[in-house]
Amino acid sequence: MKFEALEKVGAMSLLSPWGQNMHLPAGIFHWSGRAKAEAEINGTIGTAKGKAQQVFGAGGNKNVTMALPSMKKYIPNLDPEQIFPYAPDKGLPAFSSAWRNWILRKAGEDARALDPLLGQCQVTPGITGGLHNTLKMFVGPGDPVVVPDKRWENYDNIIEINIGAKPVEFPFFTGDRFNIDGMCDAIRSVWKQQDRAILVLNFPNNPTGYSPPRVEADAIKKSLLELTASGDKWLVVIFDDAYEGYVYDSDAANRSLFYEMLPQKGLVTIKLDGISKEMLWYGGRIGTITMAYPADWVNAVGRDALDKEWGNKFAGISRSTYSNCSMLAQSVAAAALQDLDQILEERKVCTGILAERYRIFKEELKKIDTSRLQCNPFQGGFFNFFDIVPKNGPAAEDLADHLLKKYKTGTIPVHFGSLNGIRVAFCSVEAEDIPKLCENLNNAAKDLMP
Repeated sequence: MKFEALEKVGAMSLLSPWGQNMHLPAGIFHWSGRAKAEAEINGTIGTAKGKAQQVFGAGGNKNVTMALPSMKKYIPNLDPEQIFPYAPDKGLPAFSSAWRNWILRKAGEDARALDPLLGQCQVTPGITGGLHNTLKMFVGPGDPVVVPDKRWENYDNIIEINIGAKPVEFPFFTGDRFNIDGMCDAIRSVWKQQDRAILVLNFPNNPTGYSPPRVEADAIKKSLLELTASGDKWLVVIFDDAYEGYVYDSDAANRSLFYEMLPQKGLVTIKLDGISKEMLWYGGRIGTITMAYPADWVNAVGRDALDKEWGNKFAGISRSTYSNCSMLAQSVAAAALQDLDQILEERKVCTGILAERYRIFKEELKKIDTSRLQCNPFQGGFFNFFDIVPKNGPAAEDLADHLLKKYKTGTIPVHFGSLNGIRVAFCSVEAEDIPKLCENLNNAAKDLMP
């Protein structure tokens, strides 16, 4: 395929060599798509078909995808064709469209300005897949990726091991606030080497649960817009919005910066999200990649042309790696997203439960000796993070092991780079157990750091 629109707006030069070469060849899905529209006898796609009456014992002569009735009986409200066939490599159109509407609903008053620039949602196997696919599209071996020091450890598996790129990190905090100056300095350091930089931002943050206060969120947005205002260099900001909306402090920003940080010449923004956290279907493994195009790109070639070519590249990744994502999960999510008011009400229930645990945890933190364990600022998310304060203190793995063996308390040790601490997932701890959890943390720290 020729990528004339991406070439015309200069987007191809932003991509890694791998991203430039990636495309979806006119293979099985191309010909099966044509056959569905044009053929009377379709011998293209490798899914067994038969009459519904033969397969399920009901449904007459309707031609359906063969499946085991024992599987169908547990999903009574969906048609078999919403469950058992292969999903399109670009994602189920009904889901992609419904998720784009969901993004615009969350954008609120910014939806009007965002809508003309918002691309088609590309479906991936979870946000992990989305992060990998997006990064690999833009960075190659040896290329820098700007990330904070406090980050999900899987970032490093993706950046360093899978892609062969290198993290360029900056300290997440300056005092108890997000380190905006450090972020900008890291971007400038990359620009000294090349004309484009890739930045990954994650709020509420994993592992800390930090979500910036509203004033600080505005300052982050302003700094990045000013940094790229000249258009001489390019910045691609990837928003890892896995925990968007899980914010329990009224002073903190409770939605993604993606909605209001509209792209411009020199700035491309990409949103990663999905059903794992937002719809609490962790095993569904459906994530999305959604790019907001700079206005001059849209004016030059049109959004449809950008969607077609951008989508072809991500469909090429899908076809050449995992083929496609769960039809069932996309069908269920697409159906549920037809009633966004209901989704929002149901999310309030879950967020309320987590907010209560958050408030209890905040109170119990007052009893923990901060000379041994220091909890990072947090306003939301599913986690909080404790630095092991003494420089000569135990390794995080040793503290986590001690917590398990003596106090029967499970935590995640985080020990790479300059980090040495433990992540606590309060999202999975009942409210009445949080005081005991904090007591165990405090006592275990005293045991190893008398």
